[in-house]
Amino acid sequence: MTRIGISITKSVAFRDSNQEFSNVYYFDGLLGRPSTADGNALIDELTTKEKAKHSTLVSFKAGRIWEQTGDKATTEMITTKALSGTGSIAADVGLDRERTILFRLRAGVDTRGNPVYLRKYFHVCGSLGGVSNGSAIVSQSTGYTDPERTTLAGTMSNMGQIGSGSTLGNICSKKGRLPDAGAQWSAHKYLEHHQLGDQWRPK
Repeated sequence: MTRIGISITKSVAFRDSNQEFSNVYYFDGLLGRPSTADGNALIDELTTKEKAKHSTLVSFKAGRIWEQTGDKATTEMITTKALSGTGSIAADVGLDRERTILFRLRAGVDTRGNPVYLRKYFHVCGSLGGVSNGSAIVSQSTGYTDPERTTLAGTMSNMGQIGSGSTLGNICSKKGRLPDAGAQWSAHKYLEHHQLGDQWRPK
């Protein structure tokens, strides 16, 4: 079985610059190393899923896919691809670009019996699933309601697998930890702060 990593790089206007940021995913269970054509198809599939989870303020820049062996010496790039277009959801111009929605997927327990999660931070820059980021949520005085969290989590239902046939992969951690059987994504109650980067800093 082959494990792959895919990075989707995006950019957004932030502090007088176009700040790039990425989400990285790992998938395990593929029957062999994807070809360049298959790799490009997997990047396109994941990009389509991501565009539905980011606003029109977010531009898509590049995708990369590699075979994840767990050893830097043998980890090998499969292909890279320039991307175009923007996200598709409604923009929220008043939302701090470093405010993110945190999604978690239960993936067993550690050696002390504490739950382990796969985590994804999304700089959506908009109203995901039609859920409004009201002033109380933005100010952190309150969080999303349970029904709103259910709606947000539902937008992640297509992120557990990618590809088909010999290129079908299941989402996992960088080291190959798989989610619990039947595990469902959950959305954190509050907006999280997740640093975009420092391209805006003077050189």
